[in-house]
Amino acid sequence: MAIQFFDSPFHATHDSEVASKKALKMELSIFITDYIKTLGLKQSEAAARLGVTQSRVSELTTGKIEKFTIDAMMDMLDKLGFRTTFTLPSNDGGALPLIVISQANAC
Repeated sequence: MAIQFFDSPFHATHDSEVASKKALKMELSIFITDYIKTLGLKQSEAAARLGVTQSRVSELTTGKIEKFTIDAMMDMLDKLGFRTTFTLPSNDGGALPLIVISQANAC
């Protein structure tokens, strides 16, 4: 049996469309969680800044990505002072979209 390589762990267990969305949400959750830690915010402080409950921040930091939409995560990035840009691959490739997250202003 040959070794198989996948774009993400999700691609090993889900169809391509579902896997790509899950991989994107995981990347966004990791980025947001890491930035909250960089700012030194407690979950309650992060919740106030993001306009969500502390339990939502807890769900985000524990990787419960199925509870979030990509839109909700984009809103969180906006509230943290970031802007995102998507670069979609061509139709003939199976590559994942490239996401560029840039800081719009100092927080």
